Amino acid sequence: MENKKICYILYAAIAVALIVITTAFYINSKEKVEKPKVIPQSTMSNTVELAKEIKVTPKQAEEIVNVIPQSKPVITYTVVAPTVEKAAVKTAEAIKNKLPDIPKEATAYTDRTVVVPNTDKQKVDVYKINLNKEHKIKAGVTVIDDKVYPTVGYQAGRVEGLVQFDGSKIKGATVMYTMAQW
Repeated sequence: MENKKICYILYAAIAVALIVITTAFYINSKEKVEKPKVIPQSTMSNTVELAKEIKVTPKQAEEIVNVIPQSKPVITYTVVAPTVEKAAVKTAEAIKNKLPDIPKEATAYTDRTVVVPNTDKQKVDVYKINLNKEHKIKAGVTVIDDKVYPTVGYQAGRVEGLVQFDGSKIKGATVMYTMAQW
């Protein structure tokens, strides 16, 4: 009986530690990539360069390159500047500092904000990019017949695996597939 209590306390401590570490990592990484990035127009069609510039995987960069030409920029915003490139830098700074005169759509949270000087049309395009998070680590509990089992899980894409523990032994396992998502 004492062993079970120690195991439950240990599982709870591990779950709390994972949540704290994951949250700290998320906040730290969010601050680094949330800042708007000025990207040359030529980079927006090159998946390798785009992946490096905005720190995404090559697959994500390919999706972005395929979607951007069909999508419209989030905002049209007038900035007084001698060149389009300088206007892009000013726009990125305004978004970063969340200036009150910039539209709310530009300062709304997304995984990446890309500011592109469009020299052909003499304007600055702002794109807000939300990335699909491929890998997830999960922690929770499963209740079966009034018995509580600590549960840990891992999800990659649409497949999720869960393992339920009873003390230090595995009591059960679950594998799930996401049939629909939105």
